[in-house]
Amino acid sequence: MATLSPRIASELAELVYQIREANFAGNYRLATADMIVDSVFDFDLSRGPIHGVSGGFWGLYQKTSGFALVGTGKNTFKSDHVIALRGTHSGQDWLTNGNVGVSVGYNDSTVHAGFNDTFESMKPALERILTPRIRNTGYGTVHCVGHSLGGALATLTAEWVRIRYSRPVKLYTFGAPRAGLNGFAEKSTFGCEKIYRCTHGADPVPKVPLWPFVHAPTNGTEFRLDGGQGISIGAHSMSSLATPGYRNTAKCGDWDALQRSSNSFLNHPVRLKYEDRHQASFTAFWADKISAALITLLKDAGYYHAILAQAGIGTTLTFYDLVARTLEDVAKASVRFAEQTAGLLGHMLVFAGQLAARVVNLTYQFIKWVFDQTTDVLYRAVKQALNRG
Repeated sequence: MATLSPRIASELAELVYQIREANFAGNYRLATADMIVDSVFDFDLSRGPIHGVSGGFWGLYQKTSGFALVGTGKNTFKSDHVIALRGTHSGQDWLTNGNVGVSVGYNDSTVHAGFNDTFESMKPALERILTPRIRNTGYGTVHCVGHSLGGALATLTAEWVRIRYSRPVKLYTFGAPRAGLNGFAEKSTFGCEKIYRCTHGADPVPKVPLWPFVHAPTNGTEFRLDGGQGISIGAHSMSSLATPGYRNTAKCGDWDALQRSSNSFLNHPVRLKYEDRHQASFTAFWADKISAALITLLKDAGYYHAILAQAGIGTTLTFYDLVARTLEDVAKASVRFAEQTAGLLGHMLVFAGQLAARVVNLTYQFIKWVFDQTTDVLYRAVKQALNRG
């Protein structure tokens, strides 16, 4: 079963941006002069690309544009197909808003409502193109590829293809956000033949939406393509003209080599001490560590599963309202939990740039304020990264 190389996958993830709009003559053309993707896939754009609706929240400011590119395999990939989905340059996207709605995805699990709406808008066109091709090409693999929002859409598409067509699916994402909650991520992990989740160390977009959204694969496998630190809006770029640029860092032909050079992030308990809070900084490393510390605290206090049970209801604003109320109760339960809660909040404040703020009480109002500061600063960075593209 053939696998797209890192180079081919990254070429496809950038190539699909070319079909956002037609050229001045009203046609769609792909410029592939510096790419090798032409040697393995053919693309028919005589009827244009697959369009989708994006660019707003709860239906506001929506815009229809070219979103997906379907290719038919040849040579090594004969009988295979590829679906490449683009991201967005628009800061009006759902991804930049902390108020994340949820809905039920194709595999009956909870997913990001905005991502799912965009996927649903393009699904009829995908089906019209894929159904006759798949019926005529046996049981080859469908490769789903995407960058940024396109990575989230590729994740939803992969699950739909797997279930709708009973085809083996491989998923390749670059700088993608989390598409769903744990149930969706688990089904995606076990349903896909393989998931290649690629990130840059300083890219803020893979850090959102915040927990309880999680990445697939759920075993934590991640292809970290550079040693970047901090949070940098430029680290999100797909372009080979950017630095680092996912096209540049994924240009090799060997996933095993990339895996050996990747940083490993262990999912181990994290308990933070308040007196150590000034070690924190606004970096991707500390975004991960703070998230792990929150999960550890809720598990230690016995609230983790109860919180997860509420995660599929409403939005993440109401979810974090629930977390804040829960942490108030956790802090009252014992001195140990109060200290652990204060340590978490202290690190969150420093992460958010609130260096002068001190944790003087552990009331719901204060805890919710700390969460608001943390999410606001992170989503601002995400918005800048998406606007820059």
